[in-house]
Amino acid sequence: MNSSIENNRIITGSLFIIASIAVAFILNFAQPFLVPLVIALLIRILVDPIIDYQINFLNVHRVVAVFVSLCLIVFLFIIIVPFIGSSVVTFLQSADDYNNKVLILVDIGISKLREFNIEIDRDTIRNSLNTLPLLDWASAILSNSANFISKFVLVVIMTLFLLLGKKSQHTSPEWNDIINHVKKYIFTKFITSAITGVTAGLIYWFLGLELAFIFGSLTFLLNFIPVVGSIIAVLLPIPIAVLQFTDLSTVLLIIFLPAFFHLIIGNIIEPKIFGDAFGLHPITIILSLIFWGMIWGIIGVLLAAPLTAIIRVTFERFESTRQMARLLEGKIHLKS
Repeated sequence: MNSSIENNRIITGSLFIIASIAVAFILNFAQPFLVPLVIALLIRILVDPIIDYQINFLNVHRVVAVFVSLCLIVFLFIIIVPFIGSSVVTFLQSADDYNNKVLILVDIGISKLREFNIEIDRDTIRNSLNTLPLLDWASAILSNSANFISKFVLVVIMTLFLLLGKKSQHTSPEWNDIINHVKKYIFTKFITSAITGVTAGLIYWFLGLELAFIFGSLTFLLNFIPVVGSIIAVLLPIPIAVLQFTDLSTVLLIIFLPAFFHLIIGNIIEPKIFGDAFGLHPITIILSLIFWGMIWGIIGVLLAAPLTAIIRVTFERFESTRQMARLLEGKIHLKS
């Protein structure tokens, strides 16, 4: 009997590994289609409360509510893009000034190293910095931006069809529970990330940091990555701040003020809202970042935490997969 049980476990484990590899291959192969679809699904979940509010409290027809919600998304996109574009243009116009400042810092660093009898070829470093392909980088950024806009249009079209589809009235209680939890997570995470990004962007703008709107937008996106994203968002503006400002106090404010808001929102506000419903073990977060990053690149890294949290909630609602949910949560050792 024990031998039979052990063989069944081995077979089940082997099938699970094979199925996981097959799913990973399919996810990677279908990336051009699945990534816009997943983003559209997340937007649909995000927009649903706005549509429900219009239908239930304003007595608006669903088609009109969907149209208004999509116009709101496109309007916000149209507002944000010009600010980001102007920040990029300003940065490119100041590229030569930044290059000269870098050369000055290199000279200071080499002088300090020579005090410790460490010899470095100054001319080689200066020539390397002078030959940096800034124009090529700028063109690459512009081409990627055009690619992003085309994918954004595809996402909007997919979202429109998803929102116009009729909702089923005969779903199971388990499915309704999963959807309600996912809606709460996506909507709340979006709001807290938006607050964090806007706050950081305003701080950078008030302190006069160039690329303030870009760093604010990156803060919004990176906030979807637990722990690691906040650290990266705080560290990203440091090189620009060091090159732009000679006053150390301004550089420190650029570092510590956004870090303070990240700490408050990420460690106090979000845990109070979410509780343990979407708790993931730190190892699970790291592995999910690696997995989704290998499958879908940078988009996979940004979506890793929300997707893994949704998977954990789904597993929690069914007895057959509840142990997998506890594994993702890091509580596999606890009794039922």
